[in-house]
Amino acid sequence: MAAMMKNDGYILANELDSIRCERLKYNVEKQGANIVEVINNRGEKVGEEYQEKFDKVLLDAPCSGEGRFLGNKAGTYRNWSKRTVRELAKLQKKLFKSAYTALKPNGIIVYSTCTLNKDENEKILQWAIENFDVKLLNININFKERMQGFNDGLEFSIDKAIRILPSKNMEGFFVSVLKK
Repeated sequence: MAAMMKNDGYILANELDSIRCERLKYNVEKQGANIVEVINNRGEKVGEEYQEKFDKVLLDAPCSGEGRFLGNKAGTYRNWSKRTVRELAKLQKKLFKSAYTALKPNGIIVYSTCTLNKDENEKILQWAIENFDVKLLNININFKERMQGFNDGLEFSIDKAIRILPSKNMEGFFVSVLKK
């Protein structure tokens, strides 16, 4: 992102895990991205501390990681459960609220996960559309692993969001773009 911004502006990168935060600081510094401030905070609190501060927010939400499961490696899915999915969906809603609060009017939120279930993806978007003044935008990228978001059982069309299926070239993930 700093490169796309030509290292001009300001990026706040938040990482909850202290070890990952230190690694992120190291990598940002090594890349010469001097517009990036890396903090170690709860994402649910960022919006309160930075109300309407950002033009764009990337919310790469913690998730159950289904897009990273490998059938021949139990360690990639051993800890998955419906309960975990429910708990993560609650956290994702809190994080979305924080991201929305930190976003300026007319700003853009990119909501992404590396999971494939509707509870952590489309249902989070439906909840966001119902509870916040946001509009889902088109994503203009095309490749063969791309699918539209699933609409069945939802009140709003989520087909502008995309789901990337796991393949030999990449892990699976979900991404959407919303405007405040």
